[in-house]
Amino acid sequence: MPKIMQILSMYHPTAEEWLNEHARVIRVDNHQEEAIIAGLREHPDIEGMILRAPARITRAIIDAAPLVKVVSGAGVGIDNIDVAYATEKGIAVLHAPKVNAESTAEHAVALMFALSKQLILFDHEMRKMNFQVRSHVFAHELRGKVLGLVGWGEIARHVAKVCSLGLGMKVVSYVRTYSEEKEKAATEIGVSLTADLSELFRNSDVISVHIPLTESTRGLINKQLLGQMKPEAYFINTARGAVVNEADLYQILKERRIAGAGLDVFSNEPPSPDIPFHVLENVVLTPHVGGITEEASKVSAGLVARNVLDFLEGKTPKYLVNPQVLSSSFLGRSPYQE
Repeated sequence: MPKIMQILSMYHPTAEEWLNEHARVIRVDNHQEEAIIAGLREHPDIEGMILRAPARITRAIIDAAPLVKVVSGAGVGIDNIDVAYATEKGIAVLHAPKVNAESTAEHAVALMFALSKQLILFDHEMRKMNFQVRSHVFAHELRGKVLGLVGWGEIARHVAKVCSLGLGMKVVSYVRTYSEEKEKAATEIGVSLTADLSELFRNSDVISVHIPLTESTRGLINKQLLGQMKPEAYFINTARGAVVNEADLYQILKERRIAGAGLDVFSNEPPSPDIPFHVLENVVLTPHVGGITEEASKVSAGLVARNVLDFLEGKTPKYLVNPQVLSSSFLGRSPYQE
């Protein structure tokens, strides 16, 4: 059986059980680079690696893994894997996109409701037996409001369906480039597309972020954009924390220049106390759980486990990030060389 290094737990125990039945699994629960490298040195015959955030696959880890042919994240994200260097070394990078799209979309909408309906405040006051809070604190309806989506991928489209067709919101989505496919998908559910990010932030009652973390999106949402939001608007992020300048967002929220924010993701996870969102009353915080419902986790983790073993058995896996490593003309190390 192939030998796999599993860094931290997978998203569902049934996938771990299946993986242990079909591979020799070396489990590493310390996600620091030094600990991972030490594990690779102790087990130099590792052929594949599976990890979940906050673990990272760095250049140093790749250099310490001479026989590794495939690396897979435990979910959709690959920003914690040095894909370029893995590709240079002929290592396949896998992930599991789309399977948690509905789950994450539901979480984004839940955060919208939590903020607009003042659910956290009302819950706290009721626990203090303050029923009269209903007389001077008012919730808001989402119907008729403008939802600005930053991105138009699978998750954003699920959010748009719920909010446009289900809640009667006007939905506008930011795209960097237009295409016939994007326009068609937007038209089908009554969504408008725009390439003007500033306009989106100025005109929206709710901003919801759904873009991947890349070098071009890191820190994209900053004080210039956040400062253009309406004072009664809400900001939602279920994508990646680092696409937002968190210091800028914290200051905007602290000064109550927007009504509130719902945050499921952070630049550092666990989040750093240096930017203390947790002390603000106008923020709803969750620990990066948007995409890990029972249903999505079971499917996602199972797909990851099977993908890695499929690759090691010479099959073409689903959701290969760098398919060029399979090319016979690729100049890096072929994953089938050994």
